Amino acid sequence: MALGDFAPQARAYAARPGYPDELVDLLLDRADVAGGDHVADLGAGTGIFTRELARRELTVHAVEPSEAMRGQAPNMPQVRWYPGTFEDTGLETGSMRWATAAQAFHWADPARALPELHRILAPGACFTCLWNDRRDHDSAMLRAVMDVIRGEAPEFDERYRDHDWTATLLVGGCFEDVVTDEVHHVVAMGRDRFRGLWRSHNHLTETAGPARLPRVLAAIDALTADVSEIAVPYVTRAFTARAVAR
Repeated sequence: MALGDFAPQARAYAARPGYPDELVDLLLDRADVAGGDHVADLGAGTGIFTRELARRELTVHAVEPSEAMRGQAPNMPQVRWYPGTFEDTGLETGSMRWATAAQAFHWADPARALPELHRILAPGACFTCLWNDRRDHDSAMLRAVMDVIRGEAPEFDERYRDHDWTATLLVGGCFEDVVTDEVHHVVAMGRDRFRGLWRSHNHLTETAGPARLPRVLAAIDALTADVSEIAVPYVTRAFTARAVAR
């Protein structure tokens, strides 16, 4: 298992939450796109956000480097998959009306990725990166899980949550006019899905390692042993920037 290598976790990744309709529709308005427009979903994983775009009848070009992750995506006729990266998408210059990255842009090298995103976007088009962040302090179960993780792997962190993404998107002068949106929502999960949520966490898996991860997962199993459903609170934060005129 390596940091950023999701192949061993591709099946478990299906436990990840989706994105609130309210925010997705707002982002489409921000980007000024509609059904039939060509858009790129980068770091698309198993297609969790890709599915939202396809459901809104956009023509989606999903870019995901992991063959295992692409293999877990549902069949969506209006989606074409590419084995590219943020830094080398494989998409044509000026071909996309919007580009998105859901729960993924923290894996990118912004100095190389932002010029590539600018290249594939049509003039004046937007790039949006967004994250589903757990609201740990708002849930007794999440607080208990985090206590377990800190006890077993105190060096674990999710620093991208506190990162200044507005400043990052302006690096290099490819993008401007960053707008931030956020929506709070709650995802009801059965016990198996909640356990899978942690099994799919790449950074936790890599940080805890093979010695400590089984103890973390066993403790989560114990915490949820008598629970049939868990309400997991999230805040989805999105950052939308417009491509600078060429």
